[in-house]
Amino acid sequence: MLFWIQHKWSGLWLLILALGGISLFLYGFFPLKYHSGKLAHMDDLPNFIDGVSIDGHEVYNSGENSVILMVIDGLRYDFVTEEYMPFTGQLLKNKSACIYVSVAEPPTVTMPRIKSPERKKEKAQWRRTINFWRDIFAMMTGSVSTFADVALNFGAPAVKGDSVLRVATSRGRHTILYGDDTWLRLFPGLWTDYDGTTSFFVTDYTEVDNNVTRHLDTVLAPLEDKKPKFDFLVLHYLGLDHIGHLEGAKSPKIKPKLIEMDEIVKKIYAAMQTWDRTGVLIICGDHGMRDAGGHGGASPAEVLVPLVVIKSADFQCPHEQGPGPVVAQVDIAPTIAWLLNTPIPGDSTGKFLPSLLPSDIRQHLYLLHVNAQHNVKQGVPTDTEYYRQFKRAETQFARYLTSGQQSAARIAKEFYDESLIAMSKQLTESTTDFDMFSLGLATVFLYFVVTALACVTLYSLQPDNQRKISITDKHRTNIGSIVAFAIIFAVFGTILTVACFITETKSQFCSFNPLWSIAFLSMVFALTVTYFLIKTGVEKIRDLSMLRELNAIDYLLIIGTLFHAWSFFGTSFIEEEHMTWYFFWNTLMFFVLVRTIVVLVMYFSKRWSGATEVQEKPDLDHRMSAVGVGIVPKWVLLIALHRYLRTMNQTGDRWLFLPDTADWLNAPENSIYLQGHLVFGTLLTLAICLWNIRHMNNYMKFHSIITILATLCILCYRITTNALHSPFEEIKSWDNVLIVEIFWWLLAGQTIFEAITYLGVFKACGYNPNSKFAYSKPKEKSEDYFYDIMEEPWNINDVKLNLARSLTHIMYNQMMLIIVLLMRPHNVIMVPSIYITCLITAKCLDHKLLDARPGRNTEAADILGLTLAHIWIGAVFYFYQGNSNSLASVDLGSGYVGLSEYSPVKVAARMGLHAYAGPALAGAHLFCSLPTSDMNKYLQAVWRVSNIMALQRVYQLVIYCVIAIVFRHHLFVWSVFSPKLLYDFVATVFSVQALLTIAEIVLITHIVSWIARAIIYRRLS
Repeated sequence: MLFWIQHKWSGLWLLILALGGISLFLYGFFPLKYHSGKLAHMDDLPNFIDGVSIDGHEVYNSGENSVILMVIDGLRYDFVTEEYMPFTGQLLKNKSACIYVSVAEPPTVTMPRIKSPERKKEKAQWRRTINFWRDIFAMMTGSVSTFADVALNFGAPAVKGDSVLRVATSRGRHTILYGDDTWLRLFPGLWTDYDGTTSFFVTDYTEVDNNVTRHLDTVLAPLEDKKPKFDFLVLHYLGLDHIGHLEGAKSPKIKPKLIEMDEIVKKIYAAMQTWDRTGVLIICGDHGMRDAGGHGGASPAEVLVPLVVIKSADFQCPHEQGPGPVVAQVDIAPTIAWLLNTPIPGDSTGKFLPSLLPSDIRQHLYLLHVNAQHNVKQGVPTDTEYYRQFKRAETQFARYLTSGQQSAARIAKEFYDESLIAMSKQLTESTTDFDMFSLGLATVFLYFVVTALACVTLYSLQPDNQRKISITDKHRTNIGSIVAFAIIFAVFGTILTVACFITETKSQFCSFNPLWSIAFLSMVFALTVTYFLIKTGVEKIRDLSMLRELNAIDYLLIIGTLFHAWSFFGTSFIEEEHMTWYFFWNTLMFFVLVRTIVVLVMYFSKRWSGATEVQEKPDLDHRMSAVGVGIVPKWVLLIALHRYLRTMNQTGDRWLFLPDTADWLNAPENSIYLQGHLVFGTLLTLAICLWNIRHMNNYMKFHSIITILATLCILCYRITTNALHSPFEEIKSWDNVLIVEIFWWLLAGQTIFEAITYLGVFKACGYNPNSKFAYSKPKEKSEDYFYDIMEEPWNINDVKLNLARSLTHIMYNQMMLIIVLLMRPHNVIMVPSIYITCLITAKCLDHKLLDARPGRNTEAADILGLTLAHIWIGAVFYFYQGNSNSLASVDLGSGYVGLSEYSPVKVAARMGLHAYAGPALAGAHLFCSLPTSDMNKYLQAVWRVSNIMALQRVYQLVIYCVIAIVFRHHLFVWSVFSPKLLYDFVATVFSVQALLTIAEIVLITHIVSWIARAIIYRRLS
């Protein structure tokens, strides 16, 4: 098993295992049960009740109805009174209307206080779409969505399952929407007529509602035959919620707005009296609001909202004593579906609103039966009491149909009501149940992985002589290892099997069906592998003397990295994570300054005191000059750069709405400064790329030309998208998709050219590229020694090292250019800033410059410090860019740069690279700066860096998994903890991709070297 811990890519394989572990954790944390794919049809109506025939279509028919759903955003239950809404209050008092307490599922979040700049318009749009999903989803589908449903539909938020609007459209119903245009994105193509209202100005609580109300006179007026112009009308008012965000529920503006809403109710009620069909008005809120303003939690004021039912004529509320029973938002869907004479949506778990059920006993019972049978088909267990209660109700209903006994009808109704309540509760809860077995197993497995990674990392940081294979290890047989592996495999398999049966879990992981059996065996195999890695690491880690070479800055980096993961036990540290990283960065700069001052003070104090250890040592004098003259100015530049960039984009939750530099740059009157910012950042990136070309085989200046052409493509793209003005007007008419395609072909050609150059093709063709990048014989064959074919004195390793360095810098250059293309114009300056920060920070942390004495080996300490420093830089720039732990901060526009049609893979790759531009560029710079004096030393450095990066990622992952389990019932589990969990998953995916890219570069060097060895250089011998 020693080979596993010595393998150069063991960290990568363990990171891939961790990705599997977090996938299992997400499966347990985010169950995906809401969309079965079942579409409802009228033919699904039962025609037999316990063997008794009944005409389902006839009995189900609700008659001709026109339904109006009036959603008042932010309507609290205590707002529907005669004081605030006198007309509605009077109807309720006279029992001409019914009111219910409706429970809104938390998180009750819709629109935050979005500022007016254009650049935040798209962010606000998607934030509203994400958070408003649950409310509309419940009302229209009759089922509760999970957080994962929103996340997985992030790029294309249309509801794909069954809904009231789908069944209404299939039955030819006329549907109209006036109000929040979120409805249009969730249910595209299902409206006969619509006028969506987009609201990004919370200060606007008048015009946003007037845009809805202005349609009422037209749409409510009946046709010549006195029939209404619609079957289903949705009105969504936003003004009340905007007032609540600005001034709270006690604002003096609340009452006038509610009176305005009441006047609209009065107008609708009067119009319904003129129709020749029954009009039904359902008034509800999607959530409430706190007294202090806003919403997002699960307090009664936020989740208890009113649901008012009003009919046009001959309606008396059946609930004589106050409001009716508590209902759920999911109950709206089956009720509206029946009123429109359409089937209940396929995934609905709701019940019919009691006040709208018909007085005819036969039809009443039939609707209850349809409702209950529909829920049974959703997967209700047949061994439960409420299922047996349903069967008893069915028997009593059949008895009533055959005998007409009223007692049988009463018993059937009672049984149906009891079973429906239990079924609805069970189906709703099963949608959001946590799979605790999967959560626990995934967390334990991740702990195994992180422990194995710690062992692998510490092993790799040992001195070379401690990693040599002993004679005892050489003589160990493979048979013994295989037997040991099989025994531990059997032990872990037995433990998991017993755990499945003892816990009596319903987890699919323990279902032992063919697909999940593969997952089960894979988990057992992975646990066994990590066990042996840990065992081998404990046995072989003998020398940790490198820890003695760490200085105070290194310990700060280690302790800060460890603490950061544990800080997420506080929700504010998740929402405002950027503040943690800004504090860490300032602290790091403080430590660098103090360390520099201490070194200089100690040196000069010894020099002035005449200490012999500093006398007549020119190397020491030179080093101290470098510290004083070099580090201090670099430190000042880092602090200045940090101060500027942190003001570029406000992020987080509390600080998001403060003015920032990007707001100023994006103001129309400052467009010239924005363009200057864009051009300067692009040209500075070009200069860095041209400087990096010195590491490549710039034969015939090919790389320089390609880099300049790629930069010109970026500038032309900016001109075609009106981000940059140009005196050449014809450029604006160019196809930006074609420009981006040319950009991609240029980058691909650059990589192919480099590989061909290293194959020796140009030299074989008679050209003589730079000898540093070509195969040669540095020494001739000796007459008294025969060289084997594998020992030919070619500079194979030198060329492999040059190729690895060249491809790494090509990757870095191309990544910078791609990110410049994807970035918002004001953020382009981030790209060269990352390079400058990484370069200067590496010099400031140099052990040999600050505190190394002759003879000390600081190689491992340098690698550890630089890797953690680059991880910190990536995290800091991630937040400089304006990212946060909210899904709303994802820039969807970056995913469509240069695309003419939707492509999931391309969109996801672009969005991911744009979002993680900071960590990606910092990591790429780290690999470019690794020691390249020798191929073996380079591979060893890559091994160490890969292990450290994988350990940091999995460590943060496993700690946060524990936090997510502990706070799974927290008030903010869906609004705070869950998005962060998804971000950690995506970060792990891109970490795997990053290390795979480096592995591919190393693999390419071996392949190119093998091809050259086998074909090209034989011709030159």
